[in-house]
Amino acid sequence: MKKQTLYIIGGSLFGITMGYFAFKIYRANRDKKNAIEGVTIENEAVEGTIDENTQSSVGAKESRDSFPLKVGSYGYRVSLLQSALNKLGASLTVDGKMGAKTYDAIGEHGGLSWFDWASLGLYYNKLGKDEYKEILQNATNEGWSKEQAEGVASADWKEFVMSGDDWVYNNLNM
Repeated sequence: MKKQTLYIIGGSLFGITMGYFAFKIYRANRDKKNAIEGVTIENEAVEGTIDENTQSSVGAKESRDSFPLKVGSYGYRVSLLQSALNKLGASLTVDGKMGAKTYDAIGEHGGLSWFDWASLGLYYNKLGKDEYKEILQNATNEGWSKEQAEGVASADWKEFVMSGDDWVYNNLNM
């Protein structure tokens, strides 16, 4: 009797867990499809405003690209990195979002020594500040204009700056 009860409880918990993850996958795919098709998603936000979990499409957005950069980082620095990688031969969309294509382009076009790049892979696929600066310098040597790229990046992103103990966006304490 006890064994049967444990099977029922375990099976129920397993079923609930699988249902939860299936729903999350369904919702993610639905939202992706709606975004591709340009469908507006309804929420409780008052018209003309956004909730705290949504970034406005008007004006520069906040960056989340502190060092080390990794897949999932987005913002001002990633936009500069993508622009520099394009000058070095990559074919990236400069959207400020570090995904698999940007990460792969670092290895293919970044101009980092094999040892530096191989060691990055061992440390959870993160790009440190020194390697970032080296890639920008390599692009500058090829004629890339950092100032021009900064102008484009600042139109879409607020630069992420760490100042002392405060996290600062364009000199506004957060």
